[in-house]
Amino acid sequence: MSLFFIVYEEVLEGEVTSLLDKLKLDRYIKWDRVKGEWREKHMGTHIWPGEYHTVLALVKKEEEERFKEEVKKLQQRFPADEMWLWKVPLEEMI
Repeated sequence: MSLFFIVYEEVLEGEVTSLLDKLKLDRYIKWDRVKGEWREKHMGTHIWPGEYHTVLALVKKEEEERFKEEVKKLQQRFPADEMWLWKVPLEEMI
């Protein structure tokens, strides 16, 4: 199993939620209204409007490639909106 960490602009919320439903993941954690600076600042203020959302997903080995491909498709459909995916091997879960 691996952990996948997705960070995305809040405008993609509906798309990411639909993706998670489509993939029928057993477990994930979602954080809304995360502030950050990447290419642009999204700090939730009138000067830097917008915020990010994040998902930490536990993905089974046999589902990893499909998960990555589906996220890539979403990135391609919305190239103007920021979205990143990191994969981290899960060494232990207690």
